Amino acid sequence: MRGAHGRRGDGRVLENTLEAFEVCLESGVWGAEMDIRLTRDGEPVVHHDAHCGRLFNRPDIVVAETRFRDLRQALPQIPHLDEVLQLNAGRMHLMLEIKESWRLRSGLPQPITPWLQSLTPGTDYHLLSLVPDHLEGFKSIPRSAFVDVAEGNTDEILRLNRDLGHGAIAGSFALIGAKRLRHLREEGRKVGTGMVENPYVLNREANRGVDWVFTDNILQLHRALPLQAK
Repeated sequence: MRGAHGRRGDGRVLENTLEAFEVCLESGVWGAEMDIRLTRDGEPVVHHDAHCGRLFNRPDIVVAETRFRDLRQALPQIPHLDEVLQLNAGRMHLMLEIKESWRLRSGLPQPITPWLQSLTPGTDYHLLSLVPDHLEGFKSIPRSAFVDVAEGNTDEILRLNRDLGHGAIAGSFALIGAKRLRHLREEGRKVGTGMVENPYVLNREANRGVDWVFTDNILQLHRALPLQAK
């Protein structure tokens, strides 16, 4: 989740930075999740929170209220989406989480979709959101590449996923049990499970056939994977 971040022997790697994604690439990780927000002038950047307080101690900087050049000058660690795509160059699957509503942010899909034109949806990337309707604005991207993410509202997200015809669902491994997984498989949905932080749960999820496993502990768990699963 958000690249390979956290404490390492040579210091701290911040989430959603080029360094965090470089570590994933160097380690042979299959894919990485990242969060997309738009600056005031409509440039897509990779950052989770609406403001920059948690990571950079700059709560005064709100991404949606800041021009890209000013954001870059103040916090050069926050990458433009294009920088992440250039770094990746088809070497890693991208799970791109949409953080804002196209209904509230006029023209939201347009600044993002041109950067994805050289990629194949579903093969090179998926779009994710905690709010399924956030993905509905992306008319040029097939719904099979949309992933609806559940937190505690799994039943509601499953219903919306079916109603909207989105191709995949993701949620905590504890909330997507065997029965739900079987039904989703029967409906042709792809399934991802998250909150996976130890090798035991990782191996259980792999053995029960989920498509993707999301974790904040990717480097340690990746080393625990059998070679054929990497």
